[in-house]
Amino acid sequence: MDWKLKKKYETILGRETGYVKKVWGTYNTVCLAYPNYYRTGMVNLGFQTVYKIFNEQPSFLCERVFLPLPEDEAEYVSGAAEMVSLESQKSIAEFDILAFSISFENDYPHVLKMMELADIPLLSKERTEDFPLVIGGGIALTLNPEPLADFFDLFILGEAEEILPQFTRHFEEARRLGHDRRKSLLDLQKKIQGVYVPSLYEIKYSVDSKIKAIEPR
Repeated sequence: MDWKLKKKYETILGRETGYVKKVWGTYNTVCLAYPNYYRTGMVNLGFQTVYKIFNEQPSFLCERVFLPLPEDEAEYVSGAAEMVSLESQKSIAEFDILAFSISFENDYPHVLKMMELADIPLLSKERTEDFPLVIGGGIALTLNPEPLADFFDLFILGEAEEILPQFTRHFEEARRLGHDRRKSLLDLQKKIQGVYVPSLYEIKYSVDSKIKAIEPR
């Protein structure tokens, strides 16, 4: 990692109180991504809540990542820097789960930008088991997940306080049983109300581009 960015991350953590840093190696790992700058994400209560919930689960480790600042973009584009988590400076592609918290439609392009900078295939159908499970939540997606449906493996629609603990339990169980990505997604869709796996459904539109029907594949 670029040493200047590493120093910047260490300075940010030095100013914070209450962040969580667990030891890698024994946890299910989650990188919680906010598709905007640090100063914007850290005043978002929903983002803070999700970070807290994930880290409260005994078998989960959750770290954060934010959209790079404009003055740092050249480092990422040139390859001198990579998209890494704030707490441990781990590549976000190394995590088991990449979870986006999205509050505003204007941040949709930033989601793709962050994935592209991390060399994670944008389309969910092109991602293999070697890449994180890409999930999304937040008010913008709860209102309408379809604009980003091709890019996400799974959406959590509704209140994170109710759904996330269930999601973590079933995710851990699927990993323990050795389920592949598709089997895991199918089980999550069946077992948890509020989970939406776009690849399991076909969306039909009317002539005026409104959703006409949502049918299981």
